[in-house]
Amino acid sequence: MGDVSEPGGVEVALTLVTIPSQENIAVVNGDEVSTASYEEKLNRALSSVTRNYAVDWNDPENQALIPSLQEQVLDQVIQRVLLGQLASQEGITIDAEEVEAEIAEIQSQIEEDGRFADWESFLAENGLTDEDVRELVADNMLVEALAERHGGPRVVEHVHASHILVETEETAQEVLDKLAEGEDFADLAAEYSIDPGSKDQGGDLDWFPRGVMVPEFEEVAFSLDAGDTSDPVETAFGYHIIRVHEKEEREMDADLYEQLQQQHFQTWFEEQLAQASIERLYDFQSPE
Repeated sequence: MGDVSEPGGVEVALTLVTIPSQENIAVVNGDEVSTASYEEKLNRALSSVTRNYAVDWNDPENQALIPSLQEQVLDQVIQRVLLGQLASQEGITIDAEEVEAEIAEIQSQIEEDGRFADWESFLAENGLTDEDVRELVADNMLVEALAERHGGPRVVEHVHASHILVETEETAQEVLDKLAEGEDFADLAAEYSIDPGSKDQGGDLDWFPRGVMVPEFEEVAFSLDAGDTSDPVETAFGYHIIRVHEKEEREMDADLYEQLQQQHFQTWFEEQLAQASIERLYDFQSPE
């Protein structure tokens, strides 16, 4: 991996980027974003990209990417300002002592990891200052606080269901006919299902909330009452016969909740971004 002091390193990129001479580079809901603050974030991004990907900025193909990189950094700066505004509107503040405690934990982990001689080496090799780390940690805590409020509920409706997955509608109808004749669902799953993850468990999919299964499957599963069996349901995987055993409000698995929380939060934030009044005062793709 190239060192930033080598030819083609970050110092070359810094001669190629465009820093507008105007005082402000954007306005977000009336709040001006200074060019100086943008330049600081751009320098950090260039350092990170150069180090992490060993970019040679003497390469014309890499140089051609600089305008889009500058636009991406401006997008990030605008989004950060908007996040701060949204947090302020909701009375969210980040405690300085909590930030320092989190930094101390990160520092301890890095020193124990052994990949860096010490904290100062970690900062130097990543082109960071203590203030950069403080800002990054505070930003992350801000996002986490907003995600807690806009990431969806932790307790939601779950369904406990089983299914039999087959390749054709004709086979699905054959399975339904056998169920109607009184044959056992689990036995038929073991015989017919092409889902290797559930066929040996009688087709049992355990409990799941919305947002886990493909939409066509999920729509039917959550519309059935406990004890009901579906008609064939076509998805990209084939044809499913779904049987619902139980339905109830349950707390989501922690890992799944974190995943869905991020999805819900991202959807919410994109809505806020679309509604925000944002003026970009410079276009890096078509500079004046």
